[in-house]
Amino acid sequence: MSAAPRPCDGKPPAATLWRGHADGLLRALPGHSIDLLVTDPPYSSVDRASSDGAHLQRWFGGSMGWPEIGRTLRLARSRLRPTGLALVMVNQAGLEAALHAVRAAGFAEPVRVITWDRRWPGLGGGLRHRTEYILVGRLPASRPLAGEDLVSVAAVGPGTAGRYPTQKPDGLGRLLARMAGVRRGDTVVDPFCGSGALLVGAAERGATVIGSDISAAAVRLASKRLAAAAPRPPSSLEGRRRPGAAGASRNSARGGTRPTKGTRR
Repeated sequence: MSAAPRPCDGKPPAATLWRGHADGLLRALPGHSIDLLVTDPPYSSVDRASSDGAHLQRWFGGSMGWPEIGRTLRLARSRLRPTGLALVMVNQAGLEAALHAVRAAGFAEPVRVITWDRRWPGLGGGLRHRTEYILVGRLPASRPLAGEDLVSVAAVGPGTAGRYPTQKPDGLGRLLARMAGVRRGDTVVDPFCGSGALLVGAAERGATVIGSDISAAAVRLASKRLAAAAPRPPSSLEGRRRPGAAGASRNSARGGTRPTKGTRR
């Protein structure tokens, strides 16, 4: 059993960050308290035994297999509100195992898959990857997602000094928060928060954001990032629709009749 998470210092307003294991954070939350779970788990299909392994080990305590991540997702599901959603990131190598883990955690079928066009190919030789995926875990009464199942946000490029090794762009967090209709008063949780990038959009929308990570360095980065993510007026979040422009297409998170213990980020 995971130890209870410990609060970090320097918490920004409306953001609570814990240094500890994901299960510890989730067990500390009451049932039916989470509106959106958004996370990029430390899945083992990322090679931490490569030449970059020593660098990664400074940030990660180790990888998790998808069966283990699935058990954490099952715990997270018990903390979701009836209208809640889970958005879980994975790469191509782990896609099938991740789909199985989301299903085994008790989320409804079919599991929707959002493709993220990184606009920057992954590192390595041969055929390099340019896409990653976000799996949509939904409940029978989950809120709908608005948008499309192919999103294009530039990845954080290689060689950025001092960045979190698997850092996601703040823009991806903003896009996912918009698609999920996050609003003031919602509670958004990332139990593997890394640098906090996936929580930025929710924080800017005035939601209460909660994250945990086993890495003290990651928690410091997340605290700094979220402290700067002040809530914005609704008009600046949604943008202005051009006269005569069509509204965004809607993909239901319910799928059907309506047109949507390591650490990383």
